[in-house]
Amino acid sequence: MNFGWIEIGLFYGVAVGFGVWQYVSMDRKLKQTRAEREAKEAATRDSTPED
Repeated sequence: MNFGWIEIGLFYGVAVGFGVWQYVSMDRKLKQTRAEREAKEAATRDSTPED
């Protein structure tokens, strides 16, 4: 039995899992930041009087 394939599978499984986790985490953070920015812009736009 060749244990090299098991090692490769485990190593790349962890590496790909970490990459996916980073992508999902960053995507969630970007969506939160965009929502906060849009809410702030909407609040300033609504609070300024229009001529």
